[in-house]
Amino acid sequence: MKVLDRYIALTFVKVFLAALVTFAVGIVALDYFARLDQFHETHRVAGSFAEGYSRGRLIFQFYVAFLPFLLKEVLPFVCVASGLLTLTAMLHNNEVFPVVAAGVSARRLFLPLFLCGAAVSIGYMLFQELVVPALSREQIVIKRFFTGDRNPGVSKLVHLRDGHGTVTRAGYYRFHNRALEDVVVQRPWTRAGFDLWTAPSLLADGETWIAPEGARVQPAGVDSLPRTLPPGARVDIGVTPEEVDALVSKKGSSELSYSQLSLLVNKFPRRRHLRVALHKQVARPVAAFVLLLVGVPILLATGRSYFLGAAVAFAISVIYYGLDIFFTSLGDRGDLPAIFAAYFPLTLLLSLGVARLAVVPT
Repeated sequence: MKVLDRYIALTFVKVFLAALVTFAVGIVALDYFARLDQFHETHRVAGSFAEGYSRGRLIFQFYVAFLPFLLKEVLPFVCVASGLLTLTAMLHNNEVFPVVAAGVSARRLFLPLFLCGAAVSIGYMLFQELVVPALSREQIVIKRFFTGDRNPGVSKLVHLRDGHGTVTRAGYYRFHNRALEDVVVQRPWTRAGFDLWTAPSLLADGETWIAPEGARVQPAGVDSLPRTLPPGARVDIGVTPEEVDALVSKKGSSELSYSQLSLLVNKFPRRRHLRVALHKQVARPVAAFVLLLVGVPILLATGRSYFLGAAVAFAISVIYYGLDIFFTSLGDRGDLPAIFAAYFPLTLLLSLGVARLAVVPT
């Protein structure tokens, strides 16, 4: 079986890479023509940002930053489609039933497909944990610049608490340069009271913040004299720029690793959407394997048409993504526990896949 296992696995890899490239090219082509006028206008008014860069180079940078995050979201569908197209090709070439007739169970025959699906899930997790945080900053800056979001922000920003007593209030948060404006930072209470830091603005600088115009510090205690921090001084508010992005935008949570998001949940335990996002950091990668587990026995029992294989993959993916969106919204609103909202669609499909696989004729 080793030769056959390698054949099935190699076929899956070829189809998977072809599907991934096809998705990438299709997404870029459709998105490019939809943004053509926007790209031209953005480059024209870019000023110093575009100095020394051609429009083509800037567009290339945009898609380099944009594509990995979008492909990450459709990876479960690409995985199940690759597996089912591999199975369809084997059925079409009459490569399945002779092996089964020789005494090899169908479940054993398609073990390489399931192992490939598991490998995709593991790769997804590693990408989310190691690569996404490194790409997120560039992706945020470039994507927001090209989509015209150079000036918008979030007014009436809610209080930011670091879990250790530090409370930060900001009148405004600007996405384009990660700037907090009209900032008041209240340090943890002591017997003498609390330190109060005020600054016109704070700019993100790596994992911390700097006060470009300086800051004023009122130490705890009635008789304590205020002091002034020079321009460019670092100010620790207990919350990183990446965490602020995740707090003000649900989409921002997908740009954090599991460990970063876990720390954020501990700091802000009342933010329901963060808890849901934390569990989905595990559920979404596992979906690549689960969808494949559901699709293989269904296709095996229905036929050998390439169109049918693609249709089954599409239908399973639509069902999963639909359930995922629905239960995620319930979890974000607090109508369901976060763990239930994140894992129920996956558990439902996993149960279906195991039940279907159990009755596959051998």
